[in-house]
Amino acid sequence: MTVLSRTTLEKLILEKKLVENYKSLEEQLTPNGMDFRLGAIIEVEKSGTITISKERMKKPIFGKAYVLKGFEHYVDGIEVKEIISLDEGTPVILQGNKPYLVLSCETVNTPEDIQFKLEIRSSLFRFGNCILETGFGEAGYRGKLTNLLYSILGTEIEIGVRVCQLAFYQLDGKEHYEKQKQTNYQGGKIV
Repeated sequence: MTVLSRTTLEKLILEKKLVENYKSLEEQLTPNGMDFRLGAIIEVEKSGTITISKERMKKPIFGKAYVLKGFEHYVDGIEVKEIISLDEGTPVILQGNKPYLVLSCETVNTPEDIQFKLEIRSSLFRFGNCILETGFGEAGYRGKLTNLLYSILGTEIEIGVRVCQLAFYQLDGKEHYEKQKQTNYQGGKIV
């Protein structure tokens, strides 16, 4: 697999809409990827269950959702105690030893021959003492990204800040997320 360069990514973003809802390509594109911003923070109050049979799975219980203004629709379809709309740059206080689901502002539209890997931006652990659990995006996935943010000591983080970087990889063939047996999260579905 080949990692796509800044020049290639910019062309794919502008011509093929590989990434949408970005603020600034100049600020967000890096030599080998693209930074994604924090669009929403959802408190996780109680864990769900994971079972072999999807019918027996239980969803987590969520608390408040802190959402960047204009992205309120990102939490449609999930049950939260309260939606708090915030201007970009408004700080949110994260409690220590507590998990949060975080949603990207940006959405991806990966073609059948590109996948991506997410990595934490180092400022999250250097300054905020946070851990960001990420995954990878499969060829053909479309939607926003959902990750787990864990604040170790408690920290203040601004809504809209860049939290992760995506590196995009060229596959040696064509595949598609929807060809799998389960495609639970297509379109950015949170749970």
